[in-house]
Amino acid sequence: MINHKEDIYYKIMINLFRIFKFAVQGFFRNFWLSVVTITMMLMAVLSVTLLVSMDYIKETTIKSVENQIDILIEIKPDVSREDVENLVLEIDGLDDVEEINIISPEQNKVLFLQNNPDEKVREVLDVYGDEENPFSYSLAVKAYKLSQYSNIIDFVNQEKYSNLVKTSDVDTHEEIIGKINSIANFLNKYSWYITGIFLLISVIVIFNTIRISIYTRRDEITIMKLVGAGNAFIRTPFILESVFYALIAVLIVVAFSYPLVSFIQPSLNSYFQGDQVIDLVGFFRNNFIDIFLYQFIILAVLNMISTSVAVRRYLKV
Repeated sequence: MINHKEDIYYKIMINLFRIFKFAVQGFFRNFWLSVVTITMMLMAVLSVTLLVSMDYIKETTIKSVENQIDILIEIKPDVSREDVENLVLEIDGLDDVEEINIISPEQNKVLFLQNNPDEKVREVLDVYGDEENPFSYSLAVKAYKLSQYSNIIDFVNQEKYSNLVKTSDVDTHEEIIGKINSIANFLNKYSWYITGIFLLISVIVIFNTIRISIYTRRDEITIMKLVGAGNAFIRTPFILESVFYALIAVLIVVAFSYPLVSFIQPSLNSYFQGDQVIDLVGFFRNNFIDIFLYQFIILAVLNMISTSVAVRRYLKV
């Protein structure tokens, strides 16, 4: 009984080895056609990878811009610290507010001097001396979402706060964010078109590659049928060959993606300055399955479908 099972396992392993061998032979037999096929698939995978990378850069950049947005509420002179703190409590009670900070007159003076390093400006301020500070309190308010800033401004501009609030201003960088979204949407749109074209070409090329492979191996196939090879044994190497193309294309993109991303990442971070760091290497590492494995599965399935059609049409077994 044990010997019988071992014999079955042995035959299965031999058949799998032969199927794999025939698939590899088919790949190298039409080498240049295989190269063209892999190149088309590689371009499709590369297009999707670039698309995903651009989307990540867009989201990270917008988040970086949003992190720099806050409302600056300037308090009127002679308003006491206690009144400022009471106003902070009321503003902080809004659901829209994520964070609120009090900026003292002394801090405002330091910030003003940092932004205006001219010696004449410093001389003018020195006239007031250390005891007389021309600056008042101000509040820096950050909302959870861009759409919530208008609610906060409407709240502090109410009549009941007119004796406390001098001005309230916010720059939501809507123009910058709009331009980023426009560029990203434009690139995404045409990247999908380009990806679709490469996928279509890949399906057509794989169909013709398998058709030519069937033709060049017609004598070998005839001999296999004469010695009793089954339909599955004859057809499977062609299916496996098409999967090889998808695997090689994805592996090439993976091999070049990480060194390329590591090379350009410092330039990206120096260009997009802000609190939000663009970590493309980490993004690829954390989303490896989503980016590459799913692409391989989709390519492999498309190749298998195209190959199955070619096999059914041109391989008479």
